Amino acid sequence: MNYTDNLQSLWAEVKSHWELQKEFLTLDIAEKLIVLLSAVAVAVLCLTLGAMALFFLLFALASWIGHMVGNAFLGHLVMGVLLLLLMAIVYVGRRKWIVQPLSRLVAGLFIQEEEGKEAEP
Repeated sequence: MNYTDNLQSLWAEVKSHWELQKEFLTLDIAEKLIVLLSAVAVAVLCLTLGAMALFFLLFALASWIGHMVGNAFLGHLVMGVLLLLLMAIVYVGRRKWIVQPLSRLVAGLFIQEEEGKEAEP
């Protein structure tokens, strides 16, 4: 083999390597997006069903409170105040309970660990 053949062979290997790296990166991004989107879909479905169940349970609780105090309006008013209080508590703790866990999930998906392995979400 002469010098030109060696260069052509080296160039072909480098080109092949970059094509494989590009394909790997595409597949890796697709896999991570599938994991992320499936987690979002499951979360939306669970939150929707949970919200529906919670609505009926809270309505039943408000009716029960109204029956206990003798006034349905007052029972619903108490539930409304309790829900506003719960909303304020969630708002105050939003960084610790919502933002940080979501940040860890997304970072774990897209940032690789030092050993070369992917982080588990």
